[in-house]
Formats: sequence, C-alpha cells, structure tokens
Amino acid sequence: MLQEIYGKYKESLSKSDHKIFGYLLEHEQELPMVTTAELSAQLGISTATISRFWSKIGYKNLNELKKAVYENQETTPFSRMNAALSQWEKVGISPDMIISRMSLHMEKTFRSVTPAMMDQAVDMILKAEHIYLFAPDASGGLGYIMQYRLMRLGIRLIPIPAGSQIYDFMVNIKKEDLLLLFGYSRLLTEVQVLISHSREIGCPAILFTDLMAGDRLSQADLVLYSCRGEPNDYHSMAVPMLLLDMIIMKTSQALGGGLERARELERLREKYAGMIRR
Repeated sequence: MLQEIYGKYKESLSKSDHKIFGYLLEHEQELPMVTTAELSAQLGISTATISRFWSKIGYKNLNELKKAVYENQETTPFSRMNAALSQWEKVGISPDMIISRMSLHMEKTFRSVTPAMMDQAVDMILKAEHIYLFAPDASGGLGYIMQYRLMRLGIRLIPIPAGSQIYDFMVNIKKEDLLLLFGYSRLLTEVQVLISHSREIGCPAILFTDLMAGDRLSQADLVLYSCRGEPNDYHSMAVPMLLLDMIIMKTSQALGGGLERARELERLREKYAGMIRR
C-alpha cells in the first residue's frame, strides 16, 4: 500500500519528504511501532516537517496512515517471516536463520522487480551500442561479475572510475549507449551526475539500488531494487547478486546461450593449455 501511495505523490514531494517515505517503505512491517519522534531522530528531520508531511500524502496524521495500512494489510508469508526474524538475535547466526533472512529479502525484492522489468533490462543491454558501468564500493564485486559473464557473450562493459575521471568518459557517452549504475545505501555524487547527464543526452540508464524512495530515482529509465537488510543491519549482497545473475542468464538465453563463443573459448583453452594453466 505504501508503495502505491508513494507512486501517486512522489512527483510533488520535497527532498525531506522522499527521505521520510524511504524510511517508511523500508520499515513497512514495523509501521505500527513507528513514532514521529523516532522518525525525527533517525532521519534528522524536525517534527514540524514530519507533521506537515502527512497531509501531503492525503492523511491527517501518522495514526490515520497506520489505520489505513492496517485495514488494507492481509496476513502474508512476508509479514509472518518478518515477525519471526525479529527473534534471530536470540538464537544466533545459523544456516536456517540465513536462509530465512535471504528468503525475506528475496520476497521483498521480487515484489518490486517484476519479470517484465528484468526483460526490459536485457533488451536495453542488447540494444546498446556501448555499455558504461559505474559500480563503486561494495558493488564493485557485482560489477566485476557482470563484466566477466557478459564478456563471454561478446558484450563488453566499459568501467567508469570514481572521482573527476568520470568526465573523461562522459564526453564519449552517446544516446545509443547504456549506463549501468549501482547505488546502494545512498547515491554517490558520481551516480547523480551520470543520471543527470544521461537524461540530458537521451542515453538510457539502469540503476541497481536498495533505495525505495528518493528524488533522483525517478530520473533513471529503469530502477532495479534489491533488499539488503534493515538500515542498521549487516547489508548482504546475496540478493543483489541473485538479481544480477538472473539478468545475465536471461541475456545469455536471448543470445542462444552464446554457444559459438563457448566453443571458441574451449578451442583456445585447448590450443594454449600448455602455456597458461588455469
């Protein structure tokens, strides 16, 4: 329900409003316990600003929103699992706990990312003349895997470094190209600049993120959300990697599995096996 409300009002919200909504979306299952004071403390936003926020999304106050969400909400495996996971600290870390936790993250992710969205990502990848990749910090591993796997399919990604060097790459980006951007926890300045530039020149951009709300998100042509855990929790890259793997597999399928290249790869390995060992 909160996602639907956000979609209805997001264009008219301020930067602080987007921040408030982002927190509510991340904590939808804990909404009955959320207070204005908690929102203010967690987000660094005044209670006066938060009080004005409710009328902007069609409610008198926080309690009225809670009531509406409660009346609309049905008992789901997601809500039951979320309640069970609140006890994980008592039992410690175990394989069963990790599996349950990842199942929760997967369910939340694939409620947001539909098969049609993944197909759209594949279509954008296949149509691009050049593909530029910006994968900073923790997303660096995801970026490397994507480069490695797509290279085997004959698709070369051009990595963009952080810092002022991005300008040297930006001058070469054309509207026929594609930007693959990663922004987890927050959107780095480089991501914001690249999204802005992509809109200016008409180059499509795909954003991989764990943010559900933000004034910059709507500027990307396609936003692929992955749940990585609560804001103050350990942020796992397992579900983002799963989402990325699915896109890579779908790309491979669209290209017939890359069988010709796979055969050539084996031929080259056999030819030079005595010179370079794996």
